[in-house]
Amino acid sequence: MTQNEDNQISQHIGNTILVVMMDVESGHEAEFDRWYNEEHLPERLEIPGYVSARRFKLEEGNGVLKYLCIWELQDESPLESDQYKMQRARPSKIRDEANKYITQRARGLYKQIYPLEGAFEDHTGSYPEPVAG
Repeated sequence: MTQNEDNQISQHIGNTILVVMMDVESGHEAEFDRWYNEEHLPERLEIPGYVSARRFKLEEGNGVLKYLCIWELQDESPLESDQYKMQRARPSKIRDEANKYITQRARGLYKQIYPLEGAFEDHTGSYPEPVAG
């Protein structure tokens, strides 16, 4: 994230998204969250080309994996980097403990197709609507 001379904040936007979804054994969410938030996120974001990450938890419903992380990447190259491979190979007690409780996992790598770069920002019909008067 950068700030220009007019104090406007801009953030680099990657063109690749890595989506990771997981289910965790009931009663062990705390161990999973501790690993993900305190070790996994910071480690991955040290790798050049990782732009940002956001985690979500399903509020209601069945049949869908409960935890979601959306990793924004500059492109797919961070997943092929030596640093990424070293992180995956390095032993970690907290990761090993959390992985015991992951019951399902799905992952997909998505490449941006429109617009070709940046983000589409048409604010027509945005909420809240401006008040006339």
